[in-house]
Amino acid sequence: MPNVIPPTILWFRQDLRLADNPALTAAARQSAVIPIYILDDINSGEWSIGGASRWWLHHSLRQLNSSLQGKLLVLRGNPIELLPKLITETGAHAVHWNRCYEPWRIARDKSLKENLRQIGVEIYSHNGSLLWEPWQVLKSDKTPYQMFTPYYRKGCLQSAVPRLPIPVPPKMEVSKLNSQATWLKRAVGVEAIDSLQLL
Repeated sequence: MPNVIPPTILWFRQDLRLADNPALTAAARQSAVIPIYILDDINSGEWSIGGASRWWLHHSLRQLNSSLQGKLLVLRGNPIELLPKLITETGAHAVHWNRCYEPWRIARDKSLKENLRQIGVEIYSHNGSLLWEPWQVLKSDKTPYQMFTPYYRKGCLQSAVPRLPIPVPPKMEVSKLNSQATWLKRAVGVEAIDSLQLL
């Protein structure tokens, strides 16, 4: 019997694109990808996105879903609860995402990483939005710059050259959801996006 490589979850967050998406590229190299988006209005609290951003999100998710041939898995709720549940249903062995830097997202992701590692899932976070990570451009005393000019001259210009944009993975395989769970069957494609009522 051939060895079947478990799928990898690619969690889209603020990076609803296939090109120049390091998390997607890394996930596609591992195995078949389960592309997922989770609308998290729970951990965001007072930082939940407003009406204009929700309008943009609705149309961006529809475009992304179209790029994925209608296979985007769309959920609403707390990722700390939903991702372990999804991993159990799909047998996924790893989760990839691009880092976010808002304090509430950092706190949530830290908790999520701890939970997933306890159940033996590999976690990979990537830089999908910055030329340099905050910890890469620091003063000689390892503290952040407070003014732009020294940050630019002594920090940016003397740091490593940023990576070039990454193309869409040429051999990306989107995994089929073999789960019989009703909550997953209802969470794929345009109808799932519309059910978020972002408009």
